[in-house]
Amino acid sequence: MYKKLKKLLKFPINFTFKIICLNKKNMEKKILKIIKKKLLKIKKKNINFSKNKKYFSYSITIYFKKFKDIKYIYKKIGKLKFVKIIF
Repeated sequence: MYKKLKKLLKFPINFTFKIICLNKKNMEKKILKIIKKKLLKIKKKNINFSKNKKYFSYSITIYFKKFKDIKYIYKKIGKLKFVKIIF
């Protein structure tokens, strides 16, 4: 997956992630902590809740200079306990 994605992207780039997870306390903070650890610049973010507020989707656009940072974000956020999907 990463090889094909890397070929499609030209850097620097604003890249948007969509993260769907259970609506648990501090999930947004955990996601932002991972992003800020790499000193990445957040361009835009948006949160939408499901009808019953059990889940939320988090769209976040980040400015990247290197592909390895995109790969890092996919891996680290994907490992969070209540994250269902990241794309």
